Amino acid sequence: MAIGPMTEAERYRFDLHGFLVRPGVLGTGELAALHAAIDVLDLPRPGGDLASQRFNDHLPIARRFRDLLDHAAVLEIVREVCGPNVRLDHAYGIVMSPGTGGLGLHGGGTPFDPAQYYLVDGGRIRSGLIAAQWALVDHPPGAGGFVCIPGSHKAGFGLPATFDRDLAVQVPMAAGDVIVFSEALTHGTLPWQSPQQRRTLVYKYSPGNSAWSPAEWPPELLAACTDRQRLLLQPPSVGYHRPVAP
Repeated sequence: MAIGPMTEAERYRFDLHGFLVRPGVLGTGELAALHAAIDVLDLPRPGGDLASQRFNDHLPIARRFRDLLDHAAVLEIVREVCGPNVRLDHAYGIVMSPGTGGLGLHGGGTPFDPAQYYLVDGGRIRSGLIAAQWALVDHPPGAGGFVCIPGSHKAGFGLPATFDRDLAVQVPMAAGDVIVFSEALTHGTLPWQSPQQRRTLVYKYSPGNSAWSPAEWPPELLAACTDRQRLLLQPPSVGYHRPVAP
């Protein structure tokens, strides 16, 4: 199980491809608890439209959801890439029924988007939105799920209307893996081909002085969080933003 700061190999991989996978960071007990927490939400059966496949406002419902906010497998990555004043910008879950499609390729840093920038400055990665997507079920090769164009976060040109489809690759994951990627990466979701329902949880982080989402966290969530989690839920600011401890 990979936790803590990125290794040199992980940092190189992240910079080269725009994402990295940390395998097996959630155990069977944690996965079972997260599935139970989703079951409590009593979500309607997801259909083919994107709105039916996403849910939010779940963080106050169960501690298991909040435990992922500052999980040891992602915290040091987002602190390094977004800076110690990193904040959670927004979070949602994805459920997909077999045979349905998700959001196609999107994102990417061309043209420049201040929420999706990516650069390396003096050996330090600096990035806008960083996403951590937790796989709660297996995503074997050919099953669909997360897809991206590796290296596209550094592309100097926008995605053409027609392009070599072989550039877009599915990233296989096992239940319990987490993929961390820059929103400057062109990415999306392939149609889900597994017989079981797809379940993932997505947490998106931003430098402390910026925001993509206008979301405001409800008082009941702030009250339920730990001290460090509340630091991650600070609104965007420059002069008064408190750093998040390791």
